[in-house]
Amino acid sequence: MSPETDLLTRLDHELGGLPAVPAEDYLREGRRARRRRTAAVALAAPVAAAAAIALAVSLGTGGQGREASLAEEPTAPTTTPPPAIDYTYDPDFVAPEPNNPLEAQDGLDGIDWFTSDEIPSWAQEYGNHGPIAYSPDGRLWVAPDATVQRVIVDPFTYGKADGERSVAVEAKCSCAPEDMEDDVVWVWLSEGGSGHMDVPGWATDDFELWVDAATASHQGRPSVAERFAHFADGDTGRMVAGAPGVTLVQQEAEPDLGSGRVEHTRAGAAEVVYAGQTFYVVGVDPEEGAPWFQYWPGDSQTDFASFLTMLRGNWS
Repeated sequence: MSPETDLLTRLDHELGGLPAVPAEDYLREGRRARRRRTAAVALAAPVAAAAAIALAVSLGTGGQGREASLAEEPTAPTTTPPPAIDYTYDPDFVAPEPNNPLEAQDGLDGIDWFTSDEIPSWAQEYGNHGPIAYSPDGRLWVAPDATVQRVIVDPFTYGKADGERSVAVEAKCSCAPEDMEDDVVWVWLSEGGSGHMDVPGWATDDFELWVDAATASHQGRPSVAERFAHFADGDTGRMVAGAPGVTLVQQEAEPDLGSGRVEHTRAGAAEVVYAGQTFYVVGVDPEEGAPWFQYWPGDSQTDFASFLTMLRGNWS
């Protein structure tokens, strides 16, 4: 699971009294506010949540059962794409096993795709659209205001000959959240209509690592965080390295998670090193639901002590 899905259990419990909005949307809005790069005032929560829901629905339509006609015939873009923005802090970095060793390609070479001057009805919902969608005829549609920079084809069935088609893209698009100065978004989409859009930097700056995390739960693999470190047993908060190649530097059972956190039976925190990089991990076993894990890159904190201090404060 990705750090996003790591928090869903806790959010589902803590937000039980609110309207029926997927926990992912609350998480996305909270991280958007925390990462806001401008001084603009955040949108009101109901409006922002509604926009996130509409966008998620837009990504999920995928052209299934929708009107296939367009106002105009599809046209190929004539402008030269801008240089790709490289968010990858290490292009050779591969997550601990069991991983999804994905490699992104630059641009759309070899992919059957098209664009259009207008946004077709099957690519939008409530006036919102994502950078890509699957058309009713099965081709990949790219929004006229989007430029695809990197692509991973079939990330959910990577290396297999069958299974539902899917795609993950890094795209520059005006449909990105308003706080993103460079308008770059990451999206995965399946032909069946499932999809998710994220912003670089919320969980990782590495596109390929983000896709590995996004595909983990769907493929029955442990989350990236759990592969860095997880509970040593079924009773205590003691942490151990989660996968071959990971070195546990230090750990603390039952760290102080601060006030207002979900009631839990145990918790643990760890500092690990993998592939020459430092990561910090927290594990929480809530009173209800399965244990979840979340990680942070090493450059997010000064040291393990500052990580523990952060856990006592405002984190999400």
